[in-house]
Amino acid sequence: MKNLKIASIIILLVWFALEAASCKRKDAPCYDPANPKCVDYDPCYGTKPVIAEIKLSQRAAPSRTDELGKLYIDEQNIFPQVQIKFDTPLEGAKYTWILGTETITTKSFERHFFTAPFGTYSVKLIVEKEPNKNCYPTDDGKDTLVKTFQIVPICQLQSSGVFKGKWENTPDSAIITVRTYNDGSFTDSCNFGITRFINLQGINDTIVSSCIISNPELINYDPGTIPLGNLNLKINPVDKSVVIDYFMFNERRIFRGRKIAN
Repeated sequence: MKNLKIASIIILLVWFALEAASCKRKDAPCYDPANPKCVDYDPCYGTKPVIAEIKLSQRAAPSRTDELGKLYIDEQNIFPQVQIKFDTPLEGAKYTWILGTETITTKSFERHFFTAPFGTYSVKLIVEKEPNKNCYPTDDGKDTLVKTFQIVPICQLQSSGVFKGKWENTPDSAIITVRTYNDGSFTDSCNFGITRFINLQGINDTIVSSCIISNPELINYDPGTIPLGNLNLKINPVDKSVVIDYFMFNERRIFRGRKIAN
């Protein structure tokens, strides 16, 4: 009987402790500036004044109708002679784009630079929208931005050149070279053509393939390339670090390193 009483007391104490903790959780204030029910609610949280922002991206394969044809390579300011999408994240505004002698009034648009001379170009965006005076009393609802970008030869892209690093799970460093050629002499070229990879197998081998190439990324899309498959090269244009992720004879390989030369 004594043991039963002790057990009952313990159960009651545990129950009271749980109830107290539950009440404490229910009564505790919440902290979330996006939630009107919380003590730190901020009606201006996550909002912005009217700002002109420009996002440039490269249409990976404009002539294709499959998923690859719908792919855009993320924002950059350096392009080969490709099709470029001009866009802005601001919704519901009046847009005025000026590109060369052309004026465009849609939120986004695309233009090709397939035969454009190499050099520096600029695009201007003017946006107008009813401002949020409660959050930004001095906002007049108008903003203008000019953004420059470059069209350069293939061999000047960050994704082309010589890369030093090593494969995952291997201790020794190696060098992989990425070049293009566009005639029967197989001479390195600065124009669009076939991509040549040297040393993907680590035996100073040479593999050629059709690829989509941009400044920060290179994608192998040729299903007929043997033994190479699903290659994706991504480089950070700032610190030159690179990751080459691909399959060789159906075995996945990942090469990490840095660009050391064009």
